[in-house]
Amino acid sequence: MKLRNLLCAPLFLRSAMPRLSRPLLCFLAATALFPLRAVEDNTPIDVQRGRALMQRWKNGDKLNDEEQAYLERVKQEIRKRSLQKASAMSPVTPPANPAEWDSLVPITEMTAPYKGEDGGLYGGGRNEPPEAHRAAYAREAARIRPLDAKGEPAADGKIGFITIGFSNTNLESEDFKRAADADPQKSKQLIIVNGAIGSRSAVMWAYDGADALPKPEQDRLDKEMDLVGMPKKGRKSAQPGVDKDTWPTLEQRIAAAGLSDLQVQVLWMKHVEAHPRPLGDFPAHARTLQADMTDILVIAKKRFPNLRVAYLSSRTYAGWSGPNSGSPEPFAYESGFGTRWLVQAQIKGDPELNFDPAHGEVKAPLVLWGPYLWANGDTPRKLDGLTWPVNHFREDHLHPNAEGCSEITKLLLGFFKTDTEAARWFTGRPRTQ
Repeated sequence: MKLRNLLCAPLFLRSAMPRLSRPLLCFLAATALFPLRAVEDNTPIDVQRGRALMQRWKNGDKLNDEEQAYLERVKQEIRKRSLQKASAMSPVTPPANPAEWDSLVPITEMTAPYKGEDGGLYGGGRNEPPEAHRAAYAREAARIRPLDAKGEPAADGKIGFITIGFSNTNLESEDFKRAADADPQKSKQLIIVNGAIGSRSAVMWAYDGADALPKPEQDRLDKEMDLVGMPKKGRKSAQPGVDKDTWPTLEQRIAAAGLSDLQVQVLWMKHVEAHPRPLGDFPAHARTLQADMTDILVIAKKRFPNLRVAYLSSRTYAGWSGPNSGSPEPFAYESGFGTRWLVQAQIKGDPELNFDPAHGEVKAPLVLWGPYLWANGDTPRKLDGLTWPVNHFREDHLHPNAEGCSEITKLLLGFFKTDTEAARWFTGRPRTQ
């Protein structure tokens, strides 16, 4: 019998712990034979302790801070191994010819229209928000402060910072969190939670939380799920007995980080529509992405009432993965316009994205661009020289490898530590006047 089968079928584990999932049982059994190393140090993980803490967590028992931190190490290792397994099973595809996309120009550098759209993250060639939106951002960011579990200001409180997205966002968020948590400039009260989930595209996040949306929007999402062939039930890696698994998974990760929903105040979001061709050529697929991300922000605000600011990034370069991948060019590039349209809609006063109680019901956090991530393959960006060479991707040429994730982390850390408003809550230092 293969070693894998021996590890994944321990009868004594299944009979003693019937509530644990098969992947977790496999993990625990494997680690009993081969002790794992911690994600951030070299201390071996105690399998028995990890198993006991996991069971207590599943039973809803309250863990102290040290126990919660230890459990998070165990769960990070589980996620790490799951990602490694998924990567190993990904089909290897030959890289596409980059010449097919050599005419594309980063939105930040456009000097000529693209299919009727002008350049600049905020339109009109501007890469900075209009003054009124910048002032509104300053007011919202100033409200981000350490809160206790009940959402009240507290000197020993926490600031929850979540990420939402798909597989690439998940990989990048793990790397970003690891680097940020080790950065001495990051506030100790800032708790970063990687909420992104592999294989969960924008429409799936919106569909899973559609109970918070009007009936016409629920119907639209239901049809879109069928159109692009996204699974409504029986998803791989879903929680047992849970079909709409995105938001419940995020909630679990938030709780595991020792946060309450009322402490979540910041969001970084990066989304795509997987296999977007049925949605139509530009601008149709990008308009769909805009609508789905709008829904996600509305859902997030209802779930996390103190969510103040959402920073958006669009897809990185996808030309190496070929025209038949789940996120091909030029769809990946064009998704940046869908992201831009969402931000512009809020700036123009769209009531569905209202963040200001002076203008009616608050339905969304304030939205603006975070770092823009797209560059045309090997061609350096004028602003910072960023490139996306093929050796920054895994063998599937679609998901970033360690080098690719490191590039995203540098952009994110650079943004949050240098943006005037973000730096205040990210570092915990008072804003200088």
